[in-house]
Parts: sequence; structure tokens; C-alpha cells
Amino acid sequence: MSRLIVAGIAALVCFAALGSAGTGQQRRPLKLDRRGEPYAETATSFDCSKATGRVERMICGDRILAMQDGAMGESFGLLKRNLPAAQRSAVVQSQRAWVAGRDRCAERQCVEDAYEQRLKELGRMSDARLRYLRRNVVRVGQCETTRIQSIGPRLQRTEGDPPSGTSVTLTDGVSVVSYDRIAAIISSHVGDPALVCLMSVPQGCPPGDARGRVYRVTNLRTRRQWQLPDAEHECGGA
Repeated sequence: MSRLIVAGIAALVCFAALGSAGTGQQRRPLKLDRRGEPYAETATSFDCSKATGRVERMICGDRILAMQDGAMGESFGLLKRNLPAAQRSAVVQSQRAWVAGRDRCAERQCVEDAYEQRLKELGRMSDARLRYLRRNVVRVGQCETTRIQSIGPRLQRTEGDPPSGTSVTLTDGVSVVSYDRIAAIISSHVGDPALVCLMSVPQGCPPGDARGRVYRVTNLRTRRQWQLPDAEHECGGA
């Protein structure tokens, strides 16, 4: 499996709460088989019981294609959610054009290649948008007033599993994560005003890998505070 597919699967885990790719349907909980891998029929961004066309049926019957589709759907949902209305329409149109192109594929390799290319394109657009949103907190010591956009566990849960860690996303593009259940975060609400400050930036990172920035966030409603990194590992790590 290529590094790009692995990156896409990581996006699927991180953004599972977001909407699907163009169908408007809510994603179902991801179910795992005995090997701990997603079943193909639950990994996709669309409902496989309603699959139409040869390519959709091919995706639903292929674990790798299904996971690529799920990762693509999560990446698209994240991008669309973070774009202003003026830019959202163009991205939606480009997604529809991509789906139409994917559906013209005559063989499996064509479908896999289409997903790899689209994941790369969506990744570039998402990175650019998040960098723009974080423009006021790019230097150590900079602070910005923002709001809490989402609160969740560190990893996506399957039904019946206890929460694992904590994660928070802010409307200015900053997100932080912890292996622990942080009480100050759990007591927060989506929409709460917050002050976020950049506290440290990792040094000597490989090009394009800036993981490990540490932010201090103060919930301005509860006055509770936490200081966490934006990734589970620093740049260059796993």
C-alpha cells in the first residue's frame, strides 16, 4: 500500500465526524473486522447498499478502494467545512467533475490512481486553507481570539468502545490533541469563545512536515486552560 493511501486512511480516522463527499449523508460509525481493519462496506463515503454504477459497486467490494473513498470523503468534507461560501461552490463543482471522471474508469487501477491524485489535490487545498486560517498565530507568542469548532476523542470510536484521549478544533484552523481525557476540554462546548496562543514550534522539521506546534488554549467562558500539541507526534515521527 502506498504512503499516499496510508495518509488518506489517517485522514479517514481523524475526520470521521465530517460529512460525506457530495451525497450530504451522515457517515455511519466505522466497524472493524477481527484484524482491526474496516469492513469495505462501512469505510466508504456513500451507502454501499445504495451503490449505483459499476465503479461504485467495484469500490464497495474492494477494501483498499473503499478506504480510499472514505479518506477522500473525509478530506473533502473538512475542506468544504473550512472554506468560505464564495470558494465552496468551486470546490464542490471540482469534486463533481472528479467523480464523473472516476466513473469513466474501465479498470480497478484507474480508480485507485484517481483516488491517489484526488487525495493529493485535496491535501494541498486543505493545507493552504489551514495555513491561511492560522495566519495570526504563526510565531511563538502570538495569540488570537477564536471559537471552539469541534470537540472529540483522539481517535474515532467504534460502537461500544470508550473514548480515547481528547481533541479540539478551533475556527481559526488550530487543532490540538492529547492521549489523555482533558477535563478542561470535556467541560467546554462547541461555540465557546477561546484565546489560543502559539507557545513553541519544533525545529529542524522535514519540508512539508510541521507537526508538533504547541498551543495554549483558554476557554473564555469557563476560564479553564490547556496546553497541547497539534499532533500526536512531532515532525519526522510516525
